[in-house]
Amino acid sequence: MLVELFGSALVAALISAAACRAIIALGPLDTPNAPRHAHTNPTPTSGGIGIALGFAAGMLALALLSDMFSAEITPRGVLLMAIASGFSIVFLLVGFWDDARPLSASLKFAIFAALSILAAIIVGPVSIFPVGDGAWTAPAWAALMGTALWVFVMVNTVNFMDGANGLAMGSVAIGLIALAAISFVAGRYSAVALTACSVGAIVGFLVWNFPRGLLFAGDSGALFTGALAALVSLIVIHRTGLSPVVPAIVFFPLLADALLTLAWRMYKRHSLLDGHSEHVYQILIRGGLSHAEVALLYWIAMALCGGIGFLVAEDAGVFAWVALASLAFLAVTASTIVRRFASRAKVGGV
Repeated sequence: MLVELFGSALVAALISAAACRAIIALGPLDTPNAPRHAHTNPTPTSGGIGIALGFAAGMLALALLSDMFSAEITPRGVLLMAIASGFSIVFLLVGFWDDARPLSASLKFAIFAALSILAAIIVGPVSIFPVGDGAWTAPAWAALMGTALWVFVMVNTVNFMDGANGLAMGSVAIGLIALAAISFVAGRYSAVALTACSVGAIVGFLVWNFPRGLLFAGDSGALFTGALAALVSLIVIHRTGLSPVVPAIVFFPLLADALLTLAWRMYKRHSLLDGHSEHVYQILIRGGLSHAEVALLYWIAMALCGGIGFLVAEDAGVFAWVALASLAFLAVTASTIVRRFASRAKVGGV
């Protein structure tokens, strides 16, 4: 089985890399016409199309050249894989539309909200939260809204964080690997199959994106991988009984930067729908760190959080909540220090 998974990941990586090379020559350009842009020259974008093509090729190879779908994955698991792939492709198309002809923030908000609610309904709301030796069951309406909010937040988080070469895409890949490890140990392989193809496709894209920045993922890539991350999380929760807190730990570095920046902007009474450059990673880049250094910093943080998520997955009643609270405290502290230092050093955008 491992050979089949690695084989599908290799197929995904090769097709993604080839497709991304074609997009560099033929695809749309991202012109640096807003202060939030970290690049200075027009750069090919919509690398998400290449990622999606690689993902599809990997999934097709796994379906045709192995018996995993019939021998290792239940019909319910196959159905959830199809749903997750389908919704991710819809987000991809919205992102490509936005890459080619930018959409208004309010229209994107409405589209993302509608798709998130629909995904929550079809995949199934998450309602059980382990607490101590017992569990709290959320009311049906709260479970539905909470699940939709998870999809909405993850999709937007990856989009917000896609502003440094390799940072967002590499971080998503690391988070998916952690979820795959949890699912593999539990003997549920639908999420493992999705992850193998997703990570392979992202690696094929990173060949051109990290560290040179020859191609950007664009909104198509950010929305596609963000949707995959959100929906794979839901699949792992449904198929393994994982605490919903664990995916938040696994993707914590991305979530913390995005959510704390929104909180900062609310505190400063700035519009949440306007583009900006106030994320911690953007401040670090303006402070002198390279894109590669910032990306590697976030990758290390993602790997640590992925390890924590894996360790608490078996007994998530108390330890997961303690881990999440501890990480939140560290994130608030680090964000405050970075912003105060940037303000004193007169780094722009703070």
